[in-house]
Amino acid sequence: IGPSSNGNPAPAAAPAAAVAQKVVLYEEDPSNPQGKRYVGSAVWHTETVSPGPGLAPELAVRADVEIPERHLRMTWSLRRNSDKALPASHTIEIMFTLPADFDQGGVGNVPGVLMKTSEEARGVPLAGLAVKVTDGYFLIGLSAVDIDVQRNIDLLKNRDWFDIPIVYTNGKRAILAMEKGTPGERAFAEAFRAWGE
Repeated sequence: IGPSSNGNPAPAAAPAAAVAQKVVLYEEDPSNPQGKRYVGSAVWHTETVSPGPGLAPELAVRADVEIPERHLRMTWSLRRNSDKALPASHTIEIMFTLPADFDQGGVGNVPGVLMKTSEEARGVPLAGLAVKVTDGYFLIGLSAVDIDVQRNIDLLKNRDWFDIPIVYTNGKRAILAMEKGTPGERAFAEAFRAWGE
């Protein structure tokens, strides 16, 4: 029995459907040592971005994250750095969209990004420097030092989960764990191929 037995074979060139991957937000809770856990989704894809005036468009990896129960959305994107003034190999942009009445205030700090092999594993930090641009908007420049670049690329390519530590403006802490899954793997592979890395 071939794939056409259901009467509508998918054409070979059809792009893979955007399948959502798992995201878990763990928030500190004084009444519960385990913290509160909210499940959401991440949709991974590549997009073409303009790095700046006079520069050729670049491929970027992007995840659109949603935690419905918290009405929290986040955009995570990774691109190769083309700004010669910035000592970074790649940049990660993290942008949060929160409801106006969000009970933790806002997102005051994202100290970095960690990579891990599974949801429960301990994360290994990517070498880089996180900068707060405005409340809810963060830029992480990944280290341009050769040994760090290779290690960061290896972690980005081969680890399946990201941990994004969050400090809310009210001082409470949280961690957003984000799964790459097959769509994420595909997006990273496509971007690193395009970047020749």
